Amino acid sequence: MTIGNPLLRLVLLASVLSTAPGSALASQDATTPPPPAPDAEATERIDRVAAIGASASAGFGVFFRNAGEPEASPRGISLAKLYRAASDDRIVVVDLGTAAFFSNPSGIGTMVVDRTIRAKPDLTLAIDYLFWFTYGTVGVESRRIRTDEDRMALLEVGLAQLDRLDGPLLVGDIPDMSSAAGRVMMQSQVAPEEVRLRANRRIREWASSRPNARVFPLAELIERLRSGNAFEIGSHAWTAEEAAGLILVDRLHPSLDGLVALVIAIDDLLANDAELADVRPEIETDRVRLKHRLTGETTGPDTAD
Repeated sequence: MTIGNPLLRLVLLASVLSTAPGSALASQDATTPPPPAPDAEATERIDRVAAIGASASAGFGVFFRNAGEPEASPRGISLAKLYRAASDDRIVVVDLGTAAFFSNPSGIGTMVVDRTIRAKPDLTLAIDYLFWFTYGTVGVESRRIRTDEDRMALLEVGLAQLDRLDGPLLVGDIPDMSSAAGRVMMQSQVAPEEVRLRANRRIREWASSRPNARVFPLAELIERLRSGNAFEIGSHAWTAEEAAGLILVDRLHPSLDGLVALVIAIDDLLANDAELADVRPEIETDRVRLKHRLTGETTGPDTAD
């Protein structure tokens, strides 16, 4: 049969095409269920962490003995080693904390970031990385710090180094460690309070424009650690007596219990981060069980005599 009306021929042709196998319209036929949506790609957990920073990250002055090896010499511990132990050795933690940071913040800070970039971590913990970019006496290009502006210029060097890092970054702000003057720090190394507060405003401003960066509230945590008062981090609580042992007698460095509190605080920050909560490393945050992994004891002193 021949259809003479051109318009009618177009209508019939369109009807045939719309029901032909593979046509876009045919796939929308009400009797044909749509294909299932592909499963969302599972998000992999963070399993490679870099801990970068100064003497607190390096575990300066922190030693312990294992109850199972009473004759062995005391062992040192760093934030990286403790974080790895908290994961039951399931994650890789690159240990880039150094007690020598104060001697050349610009040079050592650059070297540490170079090594971090090569390590390609999923998460970088820069908890005390910026400390000697504000404290100390060694400024930009190893020139002596003489003014407040020298300290602020040095901070910009540290922030520029952190700018080179990709991936999630926890960067600590600057705590008030003036009580350590005359112990392991000279008074000339202490940043004036106004400079410290100004530096913390700058760190938060810097982090606010970088989606990968989160400010770790080290200043607040240190105040809580050394306050001698009871305090809490998430669901974890310390009595006033326990809090008294979280900072070493030098008034600058955390004890083993203080490092444990730091690990718990890191996990608490990650757990409350919308983007990182579901991918954060699975770690032990019960401080008694975590210390037992290291010392073999559930109670007792956290440093060797």
